[in-house]
Amino acid sequence: MITLDYTKMSGAGNTFIVFDGRELPADISLDAISPLVCDAALSHGGADGMIAIYPWNGGDFEMKYYNRDGSTGMMCGNGGRCAVRFAVDHGFARDASSITFINAGERYRASLTERGVRISFPDPKLFRATFPLDLFGTPRPCNFADVGTPHAVLFMDEMGEDSGGGAFDIDRWGAAVRRHQEFAPEGANANFVEMASDGSGIRLRTFERGVEAETGACGTGAVSSAIIASQLRGLVPPVAVITTSGATLYVDFQVEDGHVTDVSLEGGAEGVGKGELVLDEDPAV
Repeated sequence: MITLDYTKMSGAGNTFIVFDGRELPADISLDAISPLVCDAALSHGGADGMIAIYPWNGGDFEMKYYNRDGSTGMMCGNGGRCAVRFAVDHGFARDASSITFINAGERYRASLTERGVRISFPDPKLFRATFPLDLFGTPRPCNFADVGTPHAVLFMDEMGEDSGGGAFDIDRWGAAVRRHQEFAPEGANANFVEMASDGSGIRLRTFERGVEAETGACGTGAVSSAIIASQLRGLVPPVAVITTSGATLYVDFQVEDGHVTDVSLEGGAEGVGKGELVLDEDPAV
């Protein structure tokens, strides 16, 4: 039997169980324990994902991120911002105004700001605008961006009357997009965007793969949706993204000769509780 101390953190309502990797058993299987620590039976209400933070010789720290189902190998924007906050609080980061970390082989830069934590992203890996996606027998205009995690983006005003409008069933539509053959075999996160009435930004709901449900916020979904809304709807960065939780994320970027560069995500990240997880057996590799 082993006991693991954890911190629960929230990035704009996107929740994570975070560990100091230096305190974890060397042979523990992180993908095996991720579903356990994210389970809703935890005293702090479970979480959308799990993060372990380790020292890194190439910068301040290494972030190892796992979805609720144990899948890994992708970037999580809100998880990354929580990881930065945790790293500063636990002595991994030497300078809170200039932080470098690695996740899934990709380097990221970050800093603490008045709004919380800001992370700079690599340029989007892939961008596709306005292609038909067959959903429930009807083609719907869809867009796609990969910013370290693949995201399908659909605008609510293009979904059609049968989408339900104010009674939109995100579980039904989100699952259909997330598992669509267009994005096989990995699948994609499903983002549903509504333009703010005053033209200042967007409202966003995201159905996340690996969680298989709507989350309070999605950082890489906010980045993807903001870039697409700028490209197709004329929004000028920085774009304010109002999440399901009600928190606002800020996505900034530059567009040069049709290429999106200097991408960043900024918003709140904070600890919301601490606890212990007791495992009956050590899940070794």
